[in-house]
Amino acid sequence: MASVYASSFVFILLVTAQFIYAKSTSQLSPATAITFVDGKATIPIAQVSDGDLHRYSSVENGVEIRFWLYKKPDGKIATVFDACEICGALGFYKTSSGIVCKNCSAPVNPQSVGTSGGCNPVPLTAQITSDTVIIQEADLAAKTALFQK
Repeated sequence: MASVYASSFVFILLVTAQFIYAKSTSQLSPATAITFVDGKATIPIAQVSDGDLHRYSSVENGVEIRFWLYKKPDGKIATVFDACEICGALGFYKTSSGIVCKNCSAPVNPQSVGTSGGCNPVPLTAQITSDTVIIQEADLAAKTALFQK
């Protein structure tokens, strides 16, 4: 009976240690600070067309708000906050197998980025032209509560 307890304890300890280690090795990429001119920021599509996750940040009402742009497999550009309704603003990162939530380690279907629900990043309204993505400062400021600690 004692050996069952001891081996159960060791198993739980190892699983916990692996989970903590996995979370600590998944660092977020640095965010590029953006500035707004006349209430809007313009990002060239050429900067985000490589299929990677491109993280940006801005300070609104004293709160740093992160968002990212991502070219989905279908070729469309998704604009999303670096937070989800379930896990909060801990962020997302990209691995060789796809996009992952830093908090719960849930994989995100690359094609569903930009749609709400589940552990998907919260959508950010943006205007996408043939060569630029235009972000309105008011749209960023509207989600300040997601990033307040």
